[in-house]
Amino acid sequence: MENLIDKIILDALNEDLLPGGDITSSSLISNDHKSSFSLVVNENAVLAGIDIFKRTFYLLDKDVSVETNLKNSDYLEKNQIVAHVKGYTRSILKAERTALNFISLLSGIATTTYELKDLIKGRNVELLDTRKTTPNLRVLEKQAVVAGGGKNHRFNLSEMVLIKDNHIDVFGSVEKAVSKICKSYNGKIKVEVEVRDLTELKEAISSKLSSKIDIIMFDNWKVDELKSALKLVPKGILTEASGQITTRNIKDYAKTGVNFISTGCMIKNAKWIDFSLKTSV
Repeated sequence: MENLIDKIILDALNEDLLPGGDITSSSLISNDHKSSFSLVVNENAVLAGIDIFKRTFYLLDKDVSVETNLKNSDYLEKNQIVAHVKGYTRSILKAERTALNFISLLSGIATTTYELKDLIKGRNVELLDTRKTTPNLRVLEKQAVVAGGGKNHRFNLSEMVLIKDNHIDVFGSVEKAVSKICKSYNGKIKVEVEVRDLTELKEAISSKLSSKIDIIMFDNWKVDELKSALKLVPKGILTEASGQITTRNIKDYAKTGVNFISTGCMIKNAKWIDFSLKTSV
């Protein structure tokens, strides 16, 4: 995982520096000049990506130091100094924008996750993310969700079985799809099934299938319909609500008694947090 994260950071640095490097700083600042900078947050936020911020400078120049007593998931207040960065000025300026982009994006995701989590506080329901992530940044974005108080759903397609609407349509029915999966994996992997209506739900909870399914996902169900449907689900099967769940309606879904709420809202609707790197010269 560390190698993957390093590759993401190095690719981002190269995006800014190739092919000719930082021609402005190289022209204006001597190679041996050193500076101190402060990382300041310009709005209230939940911190995520401070480790990525540090690593960005380290991978460009191991002599740049980033000092902080804060950690991911800490709450930040506007104008708070988050970290101190010291080292060769050219190096710091080369990595500045890339490091800020990472921490701004990831803290935005953590902050939105925190807001969603706060809306369902007191309810016995877990907040999950989805695979709706920025291509090649999934590992970082899912870490940011955790920093904000959420939990990760499956990381990728090989982590668990999730039989979705397209699988059911292509394969023929819920029963056929679940039976085929169980023959392939024989209970060795968790099985989740998406249901779109009462017909599919009743098929999933039938005596033939109920012992083979771990989680039933109710995708794009209205709150009232979901509340009624949950009463039919036998004990031993966990339930998940998903589809178009945002800050506007997450409270209502949490009140239904569902075990999990999964949403891509914390990533696709997150607003970047404004950070600045200010030099004391």
